[in-house]
Amino acid sequence: MNKLFNHSSFMCKLLSTCILSVFVLNTNIQAKTELKPHEAFERGFSVKKMDDSISPKTDFYRYSSGTWLDNTTIPSDQLSVSTILFQIEQIKTQLESIVLQASKRSSKVAKGSAIQQVGDYYRAGINKNYLTKLGISPLEPLFKKINAITSPQSLAQVIAELQVEFNSVFLIEVGISADINDIQRYSIFIRDAGLDLQSKDLYLKKENAHIRKFYLKYITEVLTIAGVPNLIAAKNAQEILSLETRIATKKLSPVDMRDPNKKYTKMSFSQVESLLSNIDIKVYFKTLNLPTDSELIVLEKQSLENINQIMGDYSLEDIKTYLRWQVLRKSIAYLTPEFDKPIHSFNEAVYNKKMDIAPRSEKVTDSMRLLLGHPLSQLYISKYFSNDVKIKTEAIVADIKSLFRNRLVNNNWLSESTKKTALEKLDKTVITVGYPEQWINMSLVDIRADDYFGNMLRLNEFKVQRNLSKYGKAVTIDGFSVAGSTMPIDTNAAYSLSSNKIEIPAAFIQAPFYDSKVDIAVNYCSLGAVIGHEITHGFDSQGRLYDPDGNIRNWWTDEDAANFKKETAKLVKQADNYEVLPGLTLNGKLTVGENLADVGGISLGYEALEKYLLAHPQENKKIDGLTPQQRCFLTWGQLWASKTNPQSLRQTTATDPHPARPYRTFSPSQHNAAFFKAFDIKKGDPMWLDKQDRVNIW
Repeated sequence: MNKLFNHSSFMCKLLSTCILSVFVLNTNIQAKTELKPHEAFERGFSVKKMDDSISPKTDFYRYSSGTWLDNTTIPSDQLSVSTILFQIEQIKTQLESIVLQASKRSSKVAKGSAIQQVGDYYRAGINKNYLTKLGISPLEPLFKKINAITSPQSLAQVIAELQVEFNSVFLIEVGISADINDIQRYSIFIRDAGLDLQSKDLYLKKENAHIRKFYLKYITEVLTIAGVPNLIAAKNAQEILSLETRIATKKLSPVDMRDPNKKYTKMSFSQVESLLSNIDIKVYFKTLNLPTDSELIVLEKQSLENINQIMGDYSLEDIKTYLRWQVLRKSIAYLTPEFDKPIHSFNEAVYNKKMDIAPRSEKVTDSMRLLLGHPLSQLYISKYFSNDVKIKTEAIVADIKSLFRNRLVNNNWLSESTKKTALEKLDKTVITVGYPEQWINMSLVDIRADDYFGNMLRLNEFKVQRNLSKYGKAVTIDGFSVAGSTMPIDTNAAYSLSSNKIEIPAAFIQAPFYDSKVDIAVNYCSLGAVIGHEITHGFDSQGRLYDPDGNIRNWWTDEDAANFKKETAKLVKQADNYEVLPGLTLNGKLTVGENLADVGGISLGYEALEKYLLAHPQENKKIDGLTPQQRCFLTWGQLWASKTNPQSLRQTTATDPHPARPYRTFSPSQHNAAFFKAFDIKKGDPMWLDKQDRVNIW
């Protein structure tokens, strides 16, 4: 969707909007709903979730899901609860069954097979006693390498080597991805360090001072476990926070990050050398075996310039302290479980909530999803995904795409030139279901049952070297390959801006988004609406900046662009007026793309239902006292029923382009006249939206 509906390969890092973590830190706290609220309700649409004492004219959220809201609690190991969480829990159960079975067979099967890799990875990660005995000894060679840095040249070499070992950024990162202006060729991209706390506001705003205090305590505790004396650890924590705060000062805002013209800058190698004069970029490129005679694409130029200034302002010892911290931070999930406590304490403090820690088995399985996604997905597909479901989903895809095409053909506000390109873009939009035609072959990666940390390093090196080796070759895009977003085992659906492609992972195609046993209204207005949501992303405020081939190119006339912005301004205004928490409203400019996609999604799902009912009038009847039309909008509403920890909700509202879920239950439907007709909502009712305030784009 890069969107949930979302694109971490280097492609994801550069050209797409990745899924955002709910947590400030990567805690690996997962679903373990001890109250099992999903056992009292269907995972998909159910009249039992409704509260019919509330009028749909007054509060559609409570009407559609009030009983569910009153009888569902946030699990003790989570920051939110939703109908989608129960799908995630189901997938976790399925995956844990797979990895346990694989671990019993891995020593008896061929080296490099999916069963061997999955099983031995799990065996290595589940052995807490062995990991505790190792402590931080796996990091000693890495710390030794950092300690030996004495010059800009050795610094460049080390951070390049660390990039390869961790598939992550250390001050800067270089990688290969399709060119933003010519998707048929690869370019070299360069970017700066990200933010460990994910939002620049957490570093810079006065109201977040308490989080920074907790963060300092967390860093100190982690460093202490790693063997740093307490006083020195506290001093290092201050130095690390100071440096990270400097990085935060020049990062783009979440809204600006969605504008490719602000995000990307093409520069010659010599210009980048000048921009990063305090790092020997030639040595960095040489270490990665990349040429130095090509044009580069720079992400957040002003932030890279800031990194260079930091390199000049901070001592080499401060930089080495920061690098050691980054190595430790990125490693602790693969080291002794002693590191669980400071992470856990940090999250409890930030979110003001007592939280359980997930079982070790869930943590190991979760890390496997990130590093061994395709081998694990292959085992999942063979056990849990049927060809029949794939065929039925593809039929829904065809229905929704056909309806969107008809809308473009009959569009009365686009000029002919813009409409022609819009149709070309839709026709070139590839929508794939379930899993890739070609799996990434990871069989040569050495996965050992007694080397959890080494498994992580070897898998990361495989991914980085595979990415770097693409330079100079024909552009190929790996299908279903973005960990946490489009792996076949992910709960998500995703549109890629750069490839003009939609992927619907296999694990996603189950309740609450699809159920072969329910009526057509439910499936069209859940899975069908999600497909419509993703198609609309190709033509939302961000998607419309990319042409049919995925290049950043303006294919709109000035008049058409002005009309588009005029319409989407309605969505911005509507979101800006929605209060998430007392004193906190949505950011309309940040969420406009998702809100437009939601409007398109439920509208297309509803239209597909109406078309079906015309062809099958015998099914146009009430079920549980509700018409198909009512069940459609109720299905969409129940998808987004949720409860969220207030502190977590404040953070995600500031950074996530997806609006708060309660808003999604009713707001998109308010732009469809059929919604008001279905529930007899009239002007003056709280759920009414005046016609002039409704969006009429796609």
